[in-house]
Parts: sequence; structure tokens; C-alpha cells
Amino acid sequence: MKVYVIEKGQYSDRHVVGVVETKEEADKICDILNRTDESYKDTTWTEYDTTQFHTDRLRFIVEYAFEQWFIEYDDYNLYSKYTESTCDYEGHYIIYAKTPEQALKIAQDMEAQLKAEKEGLI
Repeated sequence: MKVYVIEKGQYSDRHVVGVVETKEEADKICDILNRTDESYKDTTWTEYDTTQFHTDRLRFIVEYAFEQWFIEYDDYNLYSKYTESTCDYEGHYIIYAKTPEQALKIAQDMEAQLKAEKEGLI
């Protein structure tokens, strides 16, 4: 299910005003608040997909660079087009897993397989 989080403020002052279920409601509330109160001139909304957390699989970005592994949760929803773990480009993986440790292991296994294929070992 998609929800629309209405926020106002900038940088460290940014805070949630409310949550609605449709884009139309979010647009209407933002429009009203932006026209009504000078302090609400920067009211915007952001769409979130709540089903991402129902699957028991979180999406991680795992990267191998500078001879070390980096891992972060995809909290900006940058890679929502991927529905399965994949190598986006060399050394950069989009991984679905239950934990960061599991995501790292999956990415390392994928990296090893890609290297073996490249060397003609598989």
C-alpha cells in the first residue's frame, strides 16, 4: 500500500505534518497549507510503499570499492525497479535480505560467481 507523508520545514527543521492514503489528498492538503499559513509555504509530500516491509526482505545497496565492502539500506527507495537481488553494475549490488550481514554474504557470493564466469571457470 502506498501512503503519502506530508512534511514541512527544511533540513533539521523538517518534520511530519500528517499521512494520507492518496496522492490527491496529499496535493490538496499541501495546497491548502501552502496558501493558508506563511510558515507552511514549504509543505511537500513524499510517497512511501509500505509493502516493502511486509515481505521480511529489506533492500540493501552493497558495493565493493577501494578493496572494501560498503553496505547501506536503500532508504531513499532508489532501486525500487529491482524486485530480486541483482548486480546493477560491476561492484554494485542491489540485494534483498533479512539482515545487512546476509545481504553482504549474498553480494560476495554474486561477486565470486561473476569473477569465475569472467575467468572462464564456470
